[in-house]
Amino acid sequence: MAHDPVLLDECRALVRAVTPFATIEDLHGSHAWRELGPRFDALLHAVRRYDVIDRPGAPRHSDRVRVVQWNIEHGNWYEQVEEAFRTRAELAAPDVVTLDEVDLGCARAGNRDVTGDLARALNLHAVWAPLFLETTVGRDDDAVTAAGRENEAGLFGIAVLSRWPIGEVRVLDLPSPQKLQFDLERMVGRHCALVAEILRPEGAFVAVAAHLEVHRTREHRAAQARVIADALAHERRPVVLAGDFNTHTFDRGLWHSALHGASALMLMPGPALKARLLHPDRGFAHEPLFDVLREAGFAWNDYRDELPSLLLREDRLEEAQALPGPLRHVARRVLEWAIHRGTLRLDWICGRGWRSGRGHTVRGLDGPGKASDHAPIVAELAF
Repeated sequence: MAHDPVLLDECRALVRAVTPFATIEDLHGSHAWRELGPRFDALLHAVRRYDVIDRPGAPRHSDRVRVVQWNIEHGNWYEQVEEAFRTRAELAAPDVVTLDEVDLGCARAGNRDVTGDLARALNLHAVWAPLFLETTVGRDDDAVTAAGRENEAGLFGIAVLSRWPIGEVRVLDLPSPQKLQFDLERMVGRHCALVAEILRPEGAFVAVAAHLEVHRTREHRAAQARVIADALAHERRPVVLAGDFNTHTFDRGLWHSALHGASALMLMPGPALKARLLHPDRGFAHEPLFDVLREAGFAWNDYRDELPSLLLREDRLEEAQALPGPLRHVARRVLEWAIHRGTLRLDWICGRGWRSGRGHTVRGLDGPGKASDHAPIVAELAF
């Protein structure tokens, strides 16, 4: 990453300051938080901008915008992500790219400035905003890709890249499960949405990147979507809203969550489970965030296909890990079979103010050891 000694020193100092605290309640209730709180506020609302070196080429189509949405798993496998944009026809020449899980100075992603490196490689304008400051190297496979390194900055965020210059930018704080994120995952921060004005010469539009939470109920994700919809209520230009919405259709964080989730994976008939997981915008277990977006004038069905954007893995499935030990052991074989049925549609491109569109999922880039655990999705939106 491009070393910013002031940023690196502040991140390291903040990590040292919060490490002794076991819970978010202890941290927020401490005398130290009076001084640390404003520092975190400044850190987590500092948007980084990246300008192009050469003028980007003309878009493929003058009357359409080609959008790529991808959760890139922090950039842990950055070289594969960049190579995919260079070599896969479905990802070539994007006009706008929205990215989730984008690291700045994290060991698991080689301590890269992932947004800066990718923006330079693709010759795109970009903005990046942090969600969290990591106090550890991460979770899941992160220790493997960290390869014994320590974080330089430890920031984890979201980004918007654009063929055209980026004008006004806003960060929208979203209600977040900060207790879980600090007490369990040892991150300080919150979810947010990044709202960017795209200065297309023929007419500006707005691109929004969002990463919604995964640990709580469907209503909590709807509350996050409501903050975004309210912030865009008076926007009259076309809007593209994209991100990993974590629309898994399960209510987590409740006393019965693990049993309900595991039961659905194991007992629901295959066609019914597939319909639930691939179409979380409909049915008895649908995610109410889609009701919020629909009421706000957004559409998404024209920009999707019938494929999943993530396949379940047992080592990352809360419903499996949260079962009591003896029950998890007994149910392991059934769960292994059930998890293979878990094909999720978590990533979305939504539009408002566009005439029409079409979209698809790019396969072959997602899975263990590949570019990301998520598949990228692509859509073309017509003015």
